[in-house]
Amino acid sequence: MASTIESNKVLCIICNKSKGIFKCEGCSRIFCPKHSIDHRNELGKQLEQIEVTHDLVQQILIQQTEGSKQHLLLKTIDQWEQESIVKIRQAAEEARNELLKYTAHHTNQVKKNLQLIFNDIKEGRENNDFSESELQQWTQKLEELKIELHNPINVSIQQDSIPLVTKIRIDYQDTSMNPQLNRPISDVFERVCGNTQIEENGCLILKDDSAGHTEIRGKNQYNIGKHKFYFRIDQLTSSGWIFFGIISKSEPMQYDSFYSPSSYGWSSKNQIYIGGDDEEYDENTEIFENDTIILLIDCDQKKILLQNNRLNRTRELLVDIKKCPFPWQLHLNLHAPNTHVRILNSSN
Repeated sequence: MASTIESNKVLCIICNKSKGIFKCEGCSRIFCPKHSIDHRNELGKQLEQIEVTHDLVQQILIQQTEGSKQHLLLKTIDQWEQESIVKIRQAAEEARNELLKYTAHHTNQVKKNLQLIFNDIKEGRENNDFSESELQQWTQKLEELKIELHNPINVSIQQDSIPLVTKIRIDYQDTSMNPQLNRPISDVFERVCGNTQIEENGCLILKDDSAGHTEIRGKNQYNIGKHKFYFRIDQLTSSGWIFFGIISKSEPMQYDSFYSPSSYGWSSKNQIYIGGDDEEYDENTEIFENDTIILLIDCDQKKILLQNNRLNRTRELLVDIKKCPFPWQLHLNLHAPNTHVRILNSSN
């Protein structure tokens, strides 16, 4: 009978000798009195460590709150503000100088005409040689000059349809600040410059049967966070040329857009374009038909990455925001006839 009782006894999980009489509701393990105290002491130490971590996080929060005005993105906004002010002041100064130049020319012309009338009047009086018709002519000319001086000169202010300064805005990657970001960010092809059509609601671009460069841009603009895009080369000749990269939204569209000052990216002929310059040759960037290309835009680190799934190779370019200011846009350029590129999906 005694042996049966002994066999049913639950032992301490630590020493496996003493009878376990205390069960921890947290971990469901059984302890003897001694190791029950040790277990509670260990939990106490863990709690102390958690409190230390809490204090550390709180300290970091305080430091960031106090230094919020030094946030990197605030510096970007400040830089945008200063550059915009410089552009506006320069445009205003040019307009002022042009207006003053025209005004001075107009004033000098009026002075010359007035002097001519005065000379005629003086000569007529000195020689006592003038008639009613000459008096009428002088009167009419003087009246015309008076009207011209009283009325505004024939000049007006015109504003270009293209804005001098692009608007800056904040894109929230935190869904608590922007609930629409619960779904992945997607992009589509929206604008072209050249003989290319956009199909399937912006997911497919089709080059026509003629050779020649064509620029294609995405719809969205990016100035914060990381954004990944997948492309499939549905159709491309063996000698076909194609470019993937980014460009500043403020850059005007053009056929040879890969040469634009704010263009960054790679071509299928192993070329690297940095600020519009064909600076390097890299045999690891070749692109063929049926390849899947991944383009990662990292605004925070100011860089872009290109990956070819077939080659399992990734290339990286650092972006100089002085050459390629935010916001950025997807930027492709096609050359070979009948090139087809599809954007598959994109995500954060």
